Amino acid sequence: MQKNPAQNIKVQRTVLSLVSGKTWSHFETAFRGCLVRQCHSLEALKIQLKENQRALLLLEFEHCTARHIEAFLSLVPVRPKNRNGQQVRMIMLAKSMEMAAFQKYGRHPDLLLILKSDLVKAYYLTSKFLHGDQVYMRSSVRQATSSPVVVKSTNWISQENLSQRKGRFLDFAKQGARLYLPQRTFKTKDFVSVLYQLENQDWITVECQLRWEEATTDGGQMIGVQFLAIA
Repeated sequence: MQKNPAQNIKVQRTVLSLVSGKTWSHFETAFRGCLVRQCHSLEALKIQLKENQRALLLLEFEHCTARHIEAFLSLVPVRPKNRNGQQVRMIMLAKSMEMAAFQKYGRHPDLLLILKSDLVKAYYLTSKFLHGDQVYMRSSVRQATSSPVVVKSTNWISQENLSQRKGRFLDFAKQGARLYLPQRTFKTKDFVSVLYQLENQDWITVECQLRWEEATTDGGQMIGVQFLAIA
C-alpha cells in the first residue's frame, strides 16, 4: 500500500520560527518531535542560526519578493555537494509573492514557498518537503496583476521575422501567466520571451511557450504562457 507522505514524519531538526501564533498552528503537527524555538526578532533568529547547523527556518511575509529570499539565503552556508544532511532549509509563507520569487526559487531544493491561501495544505506540503519529495504547487491561487510586459517571438534557427508586442499581465501563478496583447500576433505552441520589470526596477526575461490563445472583442489577444527558464 502506498504510504501517505503526510504520515510518520521523522525529522530530527531544530525549527526556528518567525511566524505568528495563528500561523504556527497550521504547522505544529508537521513539526511534532522537533525542537522548536520561537524567534521574536531577526537578530534572535541570526543568533540561533549560528548555533544550529541543521535548522529549518519558518518565515512569514505580507508580500515576499526575490530580494527577501536572497537576503535569507545569504544568512546560511552554501549547500554542500555531498548532501550530508547539514544544510539549513527554509519554508517561506506569504499572502502574496513577486513573480520572480516563484520563477527563481520555486524549484530550490532547500526552499518551500507557500501562499497563505494554501495554508489548509500546510501539513501535507511541509511533510513532503521534509521527506525530500518534490512539491508541486499547481493548485496555487493565481495572483492578479496589471504590470506592463513585452512579448517577443523566439526563433531558434534564425533571427528573421521576429514579432514583438507590448501588453500587460492579467494574472500569474508559479508555472505560468495570462497576458493581454492589443493585437493578435502569436499562436499556440509558439516559443516567446516575456520581458517585465521587477519592483526594484530591474528587468527580467522569462522564456515561455504559449499553451493557449484566444481573440478578444477589441481585436486583441489573450494568451496563456508556461514558464520554461529565466534569463
